Amino acid sequence: MRPTRCRMLSRIVTLAVLLGVIAPDSLTSAQQKKKPHEKEHFVFDDVRVFYVTEGTGAVSPVDVDKNGVPDQVENVAKQVWAAHQLFCKVLKFPDPFESERYQGVNCIQVSILDRTEMSNLNGVAFSRAQRARSIPEGHPTDRAIVMAIASQVDPTKNVTPTHETFHLIQYGTTYFKNSWYLEGMARWAEHGTGKDGLGEIKYSPRGPWPQIPLHLQQLVKMKSESEHVLWNPIASRTDRDGFLSGKMLGEKLSTLTYADGSLVLRDRFLQGGEVMRDILIELGKLDDVAFQDLKYEKWTEENARALENNPYIYKATMDALRKHDSKVGPFEIPKRKD
Repeated sequence: MRPTRCRMLSRIVTLAVLLGVIAPDSLTSAQQKKKPHEKEHFVFDDVRVFYVTEGTGAVSPVDVDKNGVPDQVENVAKQVWAAHQLFCKVLKFPDPFESERYQGVNCIQVSILDRTEMSNLNGVAFSRAQRARSIPEGHPTDRAIVMAIASQVDPTKNVTPTHETFHLIQYGTTYFKNSWYLEGMARWAEHGTGKDGLGEIKYSPRGPWPQIPLHLQQLVKMKSESEHVLWNPIASRTDRDGFLSGKMLGEKLSTLTYADGSLVLRDRFLQGGEVMRDILIELGKLDDVAFQDLKYEKWTEENARALENNPYIYKATMDALRKHDSKVGPFEIPKRKD
């Protein structure tokens, strides 16, 4: 049976409360009675992971390196940290810690929850910053950007923490949230800590760029599968190498291992880092243009995902791609009929 709209909304509200995105005093008395388990926490540099060891959402008790922290918790923290370092420090993507949208943010806060508490998702990232949970290692003024990872996720085999970290980078750069861009580009980003190179390509990197109108009509209806028909082809076209050298990464990132001793950066290949960074920066400019053209009064969830955004997102993508390949043709936003 498919969940009703009310049940889905209830799950989202419950998840937001567990993460602290919605204040408990904004809920009904019945909802307030459902308190989450008391959480333990683990800090790895600027990443803070909250978890429980008993009950719903409990993490695996395995502790191979016998440091007193469940390996699953340690591994989530390391993958999130590595993804943030790789994209923002090595590849120079806009850092959400320095975003105007997230002023004062100084940590990434991760809650490990049961998948049933997350509408059966492996992970979710939130676009709103919040006051960080109070911890002994912290400060009362700390502010956090927030995600949740399912307790069923094993980071040594699953790159969901990288995917959600990249969403936080996207949120800090642009207000656009159309799925073909948001999910497709985040799927490309997974290859940063994944293995086996770039992944599948279903559209010729030779183009034509821009794609023909029929392809564009299909593209904007896609979600994560747009990785194979837009983002991976663009990455392949502009970056034949993609090797992440030890000099680029630095010793800590290039040698960082999970609790079992395996490397966090599993193959040290990621094609398309420069062009994806430039596209994201361009999107941060074009959302201002869209805001004016489309006469938005403020960025809401509805207009952040509006169909009218699509031409602006695609134009930003082609304009950035053209900086890397002069053969890319022009793409203009169709004139609106008022």
